[in-house]
Amino acid sequence: MDDDLTLLRELRADAPEPDAARLRAVRARALAPASPPVLAPAPARKRRRFWAVPSLLAAATAAAVVVVAVNGSHTPAPAPPGAVTTMPVRAETVLRQAALVAEGRRKHHEPRPDQWLYRKDLVKQPSEERGTVGESWTRYDGTRYAYRQNGGSMESLDITPDPDDDDLTPRQYAAKFADLPTDPAALLDHVRGDRHWSTLPKGAEAEQPDARAFRVLSVYLDAGVPMPPQVEAAIFRALAELPGVRVDLGVRDAAGRAGIGIAYEPAGSVPGGPVRDAQGRIVSRSYLVLDAATYRFLGRRVDTLQDEVIGGEVTARRGTFYASADLATGVVDEPGQIP
Repeated sequence: MDDDLTLLRELRADAPEPDAARLRAVRARALAPASPPVLAPAPARKRRRFWAVPSLLAAATAAAVVVVAVNGSHTPAPAPPGAVTTMPVRAETVLRQAALVAEGRRKHHEPRPDQWLYRKDLVKQPSEERGTVGESWTRYDGTRYAYRQNGGSMESLDITPDPDDDDLTPRQYAAKFADLPTDPAALLDHVRGDRHWSTLPKGAEAEQPDARAFRVLSVYLDAGVPMPPQVEAAIFRALAELPGVRVDLGVRDAAGRAGIGIAYEPAGSVPGGPVRDAQGRIVSRSYLVLDAATYRFLGRRVDTLQDEVIGGEVTARRGTFYASADLATGVVDEPGQIP
């Protein structure tokens, strides 16, 4: 444990102290978690959840992190030239530290229903060097949404409730968080049996309970809506109890920021877990990336560890990656304003 804590402190050594301005900037984001990898910017709509399935990306040559060591093991697979190597550490060590930090956060004041959550992010596909910068404004009551890409013109739309859409408004997320149990074991039982977000993408097989628990807890951390500190701490402690959760240091988001990567990789093939090839190797690794100092959400990353083959065609080359990064967040009074 001491060795892992030393590694963690070294990773955090160059991170700026989380002053008031920085913490204020990360207290809110847009309505829903990041969407799955796509080949073009998403249309004007609420962001969809990020499912832990292999990416369907075009082949590209960008280098990525490809260490394939399981927690406690340091046997990496060969990495392509120029790849940045991550360091796997004991998940329990890091996640329990994250829980202690989360418990010390100040409770946020809930925005008014007519206020807006601002979010600026960067999404980088394998074939892109610069990526796409998006800005979005979501009204807290979930009735309106506005966005623009790469500094272009802003578009807005009214949001009509869709009975087939299980996304939540920011205010609904806040209400859900307020009702979550703060005991880690009770929280795991709750998310394993929560019927919300039970519908998987078409063609996906049913999830194993632990895989479902990881997915739902990942959605909570990525929701961008302030949650009670005790609930956030319980989420980290619950993740520490899940077999197959791994933590890597030095995982980079789309902006190149090195953080803490959390992934779900149980032993063997598990419904809802990572897809494996004919040799049993994991095809791609899906990370939730957290700030190394504050344990706040930074972004998402999917590393292609083996050539991804669908229908006999290579759809993603080993060493390529998809990534996103949260660049700025905050609460404003109207769309177009910047915190």
